[in-house]
Amino acid sequence: MVKEKKPSIFNFKALGKGIFARFFGFEQGVDITNDVAVLYRRNVVIKNIIFVSNLMYSIILLILSLSTEGSVTDWVVSVIALPLTYVINKLLKKLINMDPNDKTKQSVAMYVAAFYIFFSSVLIYARLYQKEYFETGAYILMYYAVVVISLYQEKKLLASSFQGLLALLTVIHLIWTYNFQGLVNGQTLFEFLPQFLRLPEFSDILLRTLLFILFYFVVYAIVSMGQYMQEERKKELIKRRQVQNDFSHIVGDLFSVVFSSSYTLMDKRHANQVQLMSEKLGNYYGLSQVKLEEMRRYSIIHLQYQEIKNLLGDMSTYDEKTYDMLKEKTELGSMIAKRMQLAQKCEDIARAHIEDTANENFLKEMLVIQPEIEAQVILLSDLYITMRGPKPYKRPMAHTIVMKLFQTELANYFDYDLKERFLKFHDEFAEMYNNF
Repeated sequence: MVKEKKPSIFNFKALGKGIFARFFGFEQGVDITNDVAVLYRRNVVIKNIIFVSNLMYSIILLILSLSTEGSVTDWVVSVIALPLTYVINKLLKKLINMDPNDKTKQSVAMYVAAFYIFFSSVLIYARLYQKEYFETGAYILMYYAVVVISLYQEKKLLASSFQGLLALLTVIHLIWTYNFQGLVNGQTLFEFLPQFLRLPEFSDILLRTLLFILFYFVVYAIVSMGQYMQEERKKELIKRRQVQNDFSHIVGDLFSVVFSSSYTLMDKRHANQVQLMSEKLGNYYGLSQVKLEEMRRYSIIHLQYQEIKNLLGDMSTYDEKTYDMLKEKTELGSMIAKRMQLAQKCEDIARAHIEDTANENFLKEMLVIQPEIEAQVILLSDLYITMRGPKPYKRPMAHTIVMKLFQTELANYFDYDLKERFLKFHDEFAEMYNNF
């Protein structure tokens, strides 16, 4: 026998996924049809990314301090950076949590976060651009800032910030990267411009600008596709929920009609009698314990109709728990309807033979309905109890009379071996009925 492999207590992969989903999952516990809730969650995730970014900036400044032979200015900046990072993150958190359900406040938080992530990368570049081995990495941070901003999947935010970012980047190129003031060296604009256009610095600035525009264009295209797919997904989910609500109302109304018209089939005492007798008959027939347990539950499942009376339940939220609950209720309702069909089959057979309306066509119709042996066991037990007891269309019958009916008229509805087992132990079933 192969032993099942127990799950490891230290499942680092699952732990890592759980932590990432909690702090950086954009759809963690969010109803994507709620635009404000989605924006709030994105603000929270971007805030967490900014916090991690600020920690990285502090580490970069610390490395800079260690690599510049202990310059006092560098150490002061490094020491101040960490608490300043913490304060900024707290302020941003307070702004985001001021009112999670207010779209205006969440939009303000979005623009503040977007501005800060780019502005902080610019400040880091201003601090590092003169260092030979740090300039390229610091410059990449501005591209990183654009990627973080794009996580909002908001075309309007990218479009409105593009001109300002491009202008700011141009100023950075001219003032910090290539010291435009030093290159002028007292010349007039008309004297300097023709010379500047031939300098390698101009070619490099032009190349950097074009690359930034191209990068921004690609990011904008990605955001456009992402936003379009998100909108389509939201529309599809809204349609699905509408269909779900309509389906729930229809099925709920259908169940209500079925239950109201079949209240006579919901007799608890009768159902418990059927359960006990069918369990005993199933044992005599030789059904397995698994089949017996399934049949035992199925025989009285229609008594659970109260559980699905309000099929819709609490539909104020739409999450996996709600869908699972609806699925569970629907499956239960289906089983109850099926069990009631079997109970109605019993009533139809009993009434047809009492009123002498049973014929060949009626027999064929009845044989098609739930022909499984477990259903036959329940039906036989139900039919015996029904024939013994009083009904609006009949008086109670004695055990001997009912046995004669099972030997003659009712025998055709059941498996031969099942009927023989019932007839063989009929005294025990009579005793069960009398002592219930």
